[in-house]
Formats: sequence, C-alpha cells, structure tokens
Amino acid sequence: MSEVVVEIGAEEGRDASRLTMAIDAFTRWAMEAGDWARNGDAPDIMMMTECAGGEIRRRLVFPDHEHAARFLVFWRSGVSAGA
Repeated sequence: MSEVVVEIGAEEGRDASRLTMAIDAFTRWAMEAGDWARNGDAPDIMMMTECAGGEIRRRLVFPDHEHAARFLVFWRSGVSAGA
C-alpha cells in the first residue's frame, strides 16, 4: 500500500477552520465506515506545513487513495464536521 499526498496551496489553505472542519468530517466518515473499529485507532493523516516565499502550504498524507479521495470530497464541498 502506498501513501497518497494531497497538497493544499497557500491561497486555499488560508482558512484554517475550513481545513479543520474537513479533517473532522473525514474522521467522522472513517469512524462510521468502520475504519476505526477495524484497526482500533483513528484514521491516519499526517500533515506537513511548508513555508516558502512567505506563503504557507500544507501537505496531507493518507494511507491510501480511498481515504485521500474521501477527504477531498469534504474539502471541496465545504462539508462541516457536524454534517
């Protein structure tokens, strides 16, 4: 299994609360989908922050394509954590 990296550019990553809501919504989805129960741990997401040229970019690393794709659904749609 290979990791999948999702890059969030400086412009779209300015709203930290939106990113937090997308991560929370993804985590809720993973719990409901049974991922939490299967491995007994929260879904793996590694976030790296990079500063370059005065801008901050984020890279989120997921364990597989399915998890990355599902996160992008929440990120692009602006789904809140309570949804």
